[in-house]
Amino acid sequence: MNARETLSKFQLKYSKQREILLEILQESLEPMSVDDLLEQLRLKNVSMNQSTVYRIIDHFCAHRIVEKTSSTLHPKHFYTVIRSDHHHYLYCQSCQTRIPLDACPMESWLKSVEESHGFQMTQHHIEIIGLCAECQKRINASR
Repeated sequence: MNARETLSKFQLKYSKQREILLEILQESLEPMSVDDLLEQLRLKNVSMNQSTVYRIIDHFCAHRIVEKTSSTLHPKHFYTVIRSDHHHYLYCQSCQTRIPLDACPMESWLKSVEESHGFQMTQHHIEIIGLCAECQKRINASR
């Protein structure tokens, strides 16, 4: 579903700014910070101030189009379009690389928790922090 269709589906008033931000988020394979979004806007030669980006992103979060996550590694928040095929990431604490996992390692366990407690989960986050292979090599080589 393209950005314009998504805005319509959620009965949100159309604006070019909303459409552009949603397109950027839909095209991204990784969670994006507001700084990442501003950089993408700059690369597309689109002028939008930071407060407008925050306002639109908060609106998307309120309508459950986008989810906001945080990391213990960064003071920033990250945003992703809510999809049925969510992803989790390995975060390298040295180079800040995010490595996507192919599947949710908690899916079956979370399903059983929902069933046993009569609970309907709307989202979950898993943060796995460590060192990527390249950073491990670099650290071991310097020893």
